[in-house]
Amino acid sequence: MSVMVCAVGDVMLDVLVVTKEPLSPDDDTPAAITFSAGGQAANVAAWVCALGGRAGLYGPRTADPAGQVIDGQLKARGIHLYAEPRDTHCGAAVSLVTSGRRTLASDPGDLSWVDERLGDTSWLAGADWLHFSGYLLLRAPDPSVVIRAARAARKLGVQVAVDMASAAMIETYGAQAFRALVDELDPTVVFGNEGEWEVVGGLPSEGSIGAVVKRGPQGSTFVVDGVQRSLAVVPGSVVDVTGAGDALAAGYFVGGPQMAMAAAARCVSQTGAQPPC
Repeated sequence: MSVMVCAVGDVMLDVLVVTKEPLSPDDDTPAAITFSAGGQAANVAAWVCALGGRAGLYGPRTADPAGQVIDGQLKARGIHLYAEPRDTHCGAAVSLVTSGRRTLASDPGDLSWVDERLGDTSWLAGADWLHFSGYLLLRAPDPSVVIRAARAARKLGVQVAVDMASAAMIETYGAQAFRALVDELDPTVVFGNEGEWEVVGGLPSEGSIGAVVKRGPQGSTFVVDGVQRSLAVVPGSVVDVTGAGDALAAGYFVGGPQMAMAAAARCVSQTGAQPPC
């Protein structure tokens, strides 16, 4: 049976703005603009399904038109949605991509969905992995709710994973406090780019905790059972790097480091953070 991944965290309207030149202050800049379902948790779930796995998603759902569009796209990918829609505003992320570089601006939307229902193990039935978006950890009104969800997962034999998400947000949150929160989740593996690992003080010292260091065009380093293995990027065109880390995480869950690198390469060869429907 295929791997089942339950992702929990942000689900947003993803607005991708691609320009050939930097934005012109106080003027108009030609651009290609697309709208789609997005958010780190949603992206991981989408790539899991595209790579042959099964995915569930626990994140914010809204009853507004934007939320209905997002729900429709995610369901069309085969993702099972757990939370109930609420009458509140949808979160959104704007990605500006210019000359292969991206800048993000995000509004997480309403956070009231982060409540005690996360600890209800029924939504984890059949899961092999529970993947936490770092944005959830950094924004959760009550982090203890997230900790209880991780404990419930481990009692079921579900492996826990964390993506650290944002070095800047970790610095604002407090590096020591964030690392302590991640330790409370007792993850099997933690994903982060070089900047995020630097902010939290480096790789885990415990050999039982796996780690993935995402190095962009320099490839990635995978630490499994205390053994480090570095893999180069899979050769190919680079169109848009948005979502590459999410695709990498999905590939890791479905097929390990080699599939992780292949999934990241597949992601950057196209426009947008999710695979084509």
